[in-house]
Amino acid sequence: MKFLPAKLERKFRRLKKHARSPLMRKLDVMHERARQKVFQQSCDEYKDQKESEFECRKRPTKMPGGSRETYLSDGTFHQAVGRVLLVAEFFAMMPVKGVTGKHPGDLSFSWRNVRTCFCLVFITSSVANFGLSLFKVLNNPISFNSIKPIIFRGSVLLVLIVALRLAQKWPALMMYWHEVEQGLPQYPSQLAKWQMGRTIRMVMLVGMMLSFAEHLLSIVSAINYAWYCNGTSDPIKNFFLLTNDEIFYVTSYSTTLALWGKFQNVYSTFIWNYMDMFVMIVSIGLAAKFRQLNNDLRNFKGMHMAPSYWSERRIQYRTICILCDKMDDAISLITMVSFSNNLYFICVQLLRSLNTMPSVAHAVYFYFSLIFLIGRTLAVSLYSASVHDESRVTLRYLRCVPKDSWCPEVKRFSEEVISDEVALSGMKFFHLTRKLVLSVAGTIVTYELVLIQFHEDNDLWDCKQSYYS
Repeated sequence: MKFLPAKLERKFRRLKKHARSPLMRKLDVMHERARQKVFQQSCDEYKDQKESEFECRKRPTKMPGGSRETYLSDGTFHQAVGRVLLVAEFFAMMPVKGVTGKHPGDLSFSWRNVRTCFCLVFITSSVANFGLSLFKVLNNPISFNSIKPIIFRGSVLLVLIVALRLAQKWPALMMYWHEVEQGLPQYPSQLAKWQMGRTIRMVMLVGMMLSFAEHLLSIVSAINYAWYCNGTSDPIKNFFLLTNDEIFYVTSYSTTLALWGKFQNVYSTFIWNYMDMFVMIVSIGLAAKFRQLNNDLRNFKGMHMAPSYWSERRIQYRTICILCDKMDDAISLITMVSFSNNLYFICVQLLRSLNTMPSVAHAVYFYFSLIFLIGRTLAVSLYSASVHDESRVTLRYLRCVPKDSWCPEVKRFSEEVISDEVALSGMKFFHLTRKLVLSVAGTIVTYELVLIQFHEDNDLWDCKQSYYS
């Protein structure tokens, strides 16, 4: 009644209120009391939950096996990834000081550090090795299979340079990650803090063991190949001549150069496998932060919560999204190299599977390498997609908010979750979601069908063309 004066409008509303029947007024009062009671119960449950979390943090939790390392875990990504980066430093990657420290403030990068100098020396060595491989390939007929050494060593060299740049940004990234973790809901138990670190260590351990097994099989296969192609009377010399043929294509045999080539090959193989595991480890960390927030939302699923609760959770969700963007900007080139590399080598291996295997050792190594490569590619895709999956789980709990508790903060929160594309990417060319797995599989099938039309059966015992360089 906006056309009435203020006094008349108030009087009209008073008369309208009194005009309602006593039964309706009584029902309204009962409904309001019930709503306030439910809201008070939800607030009390939220308070009790916070008090129980505080008590859990104060009370020592008995861990399975009584592991001291498990008990001391603080649930931070910096602590979980410390030993993984320490192994990477041994192989001339991520020269950051303080990776095993208790706080990310201990991290630092310096060009005068021994780690950095070792990394620069190995990059120089990789440039020389890449140049030798490029010279050999350009001076011979170029084919889809012959450019494999260039792709392998070129990708390793690129990852080394990107990792060196990432090492400069790593202390600042870990400090921001730590700030995000401090603002998230607390873990309910010590066991929950330990989960992320255990998953990261298991991925690293399994990946390195399989990579080591693949390398041993390649050595056995190469020894068998060198025994057949015995260009000299010395079997060790035959082995190095065949496995480092890009070096001895331009110079005569030397034991020092042979050892340098083997050292370069071992380190390059580790780095080639490590770039996949590094993408998986970062994905595990980001997905764990989304899961930590979602577990808190699950505890209060369907309850009547105050708008301040939803505002706090929305801000926490936004900080994790910003963290995801920062990490994506830092590692997107590594992700791009990882997926393109895996795509190329799967096509090469599938094409070579059409050839007849010359020996049992060669067949065992070849099929183990192919299965490991496909499995590693699938693992990278699924672990990376888990970041996007966990970010979408939040919407499931927002849809369970009761009608009486729906407020602008919940609406704003749900709109952000729906509209945002939270996922790692490969230089923004593609986003790592579950749909990508089918896209990559379809691409491999398409490329294979094209390559099969131009395929010619090659003799894998051809001593003039080494398949181990």
